[in-house]
Amino acid sequence: MKLGIRTKLFVLSLSLIALSLGISYGYLRRTLDANLTLRIEQDLQQRLRLVAYTAERAQLVPSDPKRWQETARALSPLCAARVTLLRSDGRPLADSDVEDDGLAGLPNHLGRPEIAEAQQRGYGRSTRQSATLRRRMMYVAMPFRQADGNIGVARLAMPLLDVDQAMAQLHLVLLVAAVLGLGVAVLMSSAAAHLAARSLQKLTDTAHRMARGDLGTRARSEGEDELAVLGRDLDSLADTLSRALAELSRLASLRREFVANASHELRTPLATLLSAVETLRAGAAHDPAATRTFLDIIYRQADRMHALVNDLLDLSRLESKASKLPLGPLPLLEVVRQVVALSLPRAEDRKQRLTLAPQLPPCRVLADRRSLEQVLTNLLDNAIKYCPAGTEIVVSWTVSPKSPPPGAEVTISVADTGPGIAADHLPRLFERFYRIDTGRSRALGGTGLGLAIVRHAVEAMGGQVSVRSTIGQGTTFTFTLQLVEVGTEAAA
Repeated sequence: MKLGIRTKLFVLSLSLIALSLGISYGYLRRTLDANLTLRIEQDLQQRLRLVAYTAERAQLVPSDPKRWQETARALSPLCAARVTLLRSDGRPLADSDVEDDGLAGLPNHLGRPEIAEAQQRGYGRSTRQSATLRRRMMYVAMPFRQADGNIGVARLAMPLLDVDQAMAQLHLVLLVAAVLGLGVAVLMSSAAAHLAARSLQKLTDTAHRMARGDLGTRARSEGEDELAVLGRDLDSLADTLSRALAELSRLASLRREFVANASHELRTPLATLLSAVETLRAGAAHDPAATRTFLDIIYRQADRMHALVNDLLDLSRLESKASKLPLGPLPLLEVVRQVVALSLPRAEDRKQRLTLAPQLPPCRVLADRRSLEQVLTNLLDNAIKYCPAGTEIVVSWTVSPKSPPPGAEVTISVADTGPGIAADHLPRLFERFYRIDTGRSRALGGTGLGLAIVRHAVEAMGGQVSVRSTIGQGTTFTFTLQLVEVGTEAAA
């Protein structure tokens, strides 16, 4: 039979309460019995001393059994107990509860535990069920000296009525308390189980809805107990899953867009290549001038495809979290001078002025040389391709004055005085294959991946990239790198 959580909690609560009552009863029963028995024994021991003292002072001899009986009967009401006087060998001399003619029929008491203990230690006690009276009795015994010099034993016997009555009352009190306790326990356990089961049922329903795909549902638990914490953790998990699914959806959309864009970028040069090859195969190959023209076309389109594949591989390498760039301290001025020197001929061909800003502070930055060169080359290529003749392109950087290394940054800028970029294009400028002017960009030979590579490379080196532009005034691309140390030599 399958039990619900409410039933389990209810049964568990009742079991714990019943166990507690059982343990309490056992402890109280033993404690009360021991305390009452000890008090009765102490009182009976005082009475026993009186009996032993009186028997010694009476100067009785074994040959006068009548006086022994009279003495025992006289002491019994004073002690409120049965008085038995014994010889040293255990034979009875007198018994307050036995008639004179029945004394001879009493058994020998030498084997009784209280008699043996009294003869050995001077005092003996025993508690046992009386076969004659059929009730629990306490026996205490103590030796005394007879008139003839022999040692006898005086014994008192008393029924433990007070103890038995107290235990009976305890049974009754505990029974009433158990009934009342169980009644209250049933109500409290039922209420507690209902509240706990209701909270658990709410969490279970929430978890089932989430498992079925409804990540918008929430437990919205209140309080500080474990169930409330579990509910908040469940809500947090749902938030995390929602964000993860949104991110997966975004990545899937980006993947589809990337595949579409990559296919589109490859389709044009492939179509041009096929067209040129078909033309050559159709007979143009016999015309030297046409052959040179179509070979130039084939070369340009193959070079464009080669550049696109290289950019795709670079972008994939930078986006891979498993592949980390080998960062190390690099002399920034040296790297920038080399990249500017390689880009300078193309700028001069387009009648542009490419320079380094004066008085640049030499410093070492934490970067990967290949990636840093690629970032600078892509930014300079963009400025050279999209700026008209007469444009000035300036590379500069500043060292963050906020704090010394570690923690300080170097801000590197590539600024041009070209036509500028409209504000609505700036947020998407670093996306893959995003082009401001599609036709013009392809005509200039761009792959549409240069700025995406710039962003991923800078972020892989621990920096950030940004752009600001004003139509008619120019564009400035800026990225940051971690400063390692600052030099003293000024830039030439």
